Order: sequence, then structure tokens, then C-alpha cells
Amino acid sequence: MKEIELTYGEKAKLDSKDKKIIEQLQINARQTIAQIAKKTKLPRDVIAYRINKLEEQKVIRSHHTFLNPSKLGYPLYAYVTFACFNLEPKQEEDFIKYLIAHKNTVYVAKTSGNYDFTVGVCAKDYLQYDSIITEIRRKFTNFIKDIAAQFTIQEYKFDWMVDLI
Repeated sequence: MKEIELTYGEKAKLDSKDKKIIEQLQINARQTIAQIAKKTKLPRDVIAYRINKLEEQKVIRSHHTFLNPSKLGYPLYAYVTFACFNLEPKQEEDFIKYLIAHKNTVYVAKTSGNYDFTVGVCAKDYLQYDSIITEIRRKFTNFIKDIAAQFTIQEYKFDWMVDLI
């Protein structure tokens, strides 16, 4: 799976045309350039050029499908947080690589605060979930201080940030 890097730096300069394009992509990233052009009343070549520019600037990090894990046989979805201690750079790199490669992890982020990493874990049941977490704990026992989990029962909002730009 391709790693989608969250990059920091200078804020991108977006105008109303960019915002209209982004809004349409957030509504449906599968729209054709012609469909976006019709809805935004912008020429097709302008749409294509600006999408490429937004991708180059890393404003658009990816185009993806938002799946429902439950419908795919993984009704258990948890955000698992890991607190670490004495974590050396090589250990951190190995930990991240392991989490990214694990087939049941669908989200991996380095975080700040009480916990150092947040990981989205999908499982078929509590037994599989326990097996996944036990496997991680055993493999990295030398620096995992604490693990906490928040199980997703119902999602009420997944904001695409359109209103923030």
C-alpha cells in the first residue's frame, strides 16, 4: 500500500476556482473532468491543470474509496493508541514498518501527547482483535509502555475539510 505522507510547510494559496474543484472531488472523486467542469462552470483544461497542480503541491494527497469495514466482514474497528518509552530511531522505524505492513491495520499515525502512535485496526471479532494486539505487544515489548483502544460503534461525521478552505 502506498504511504500517504502528511507534509507540513507553507500554506498553499488557493483561490475560489481551486476550492470549487476540491469541493467537487470531495463529493465524488470519480467524477470526470467534464462533470466537474459542468458543475463548476470552469473549462476542462483549467480543471485538469489545477488538479495536477494541487497534487504537486500535496494539497490533494490521494484519491480513494471510503470503505465500510463491517460490510467487508470486519465489524470490529478500533483506534488503538500506543505509548512508548526509550524508543530508538531504528526501533521506531521497524515499528512503523511493521504496522504499515500488517494486513489488519488500516491507519497508522505518529501522534503527540499521552500516546505516540494511533493505529486503526480492523478485525472479524474480539478474538482476532486480541490476537493482533497480543502479537504487536509481544513483538515490541521492549518499548511499548501502554496500549489503549477506542472501538468505533457509529460514525457521525467524517469531514472532508471543504468548509475550512
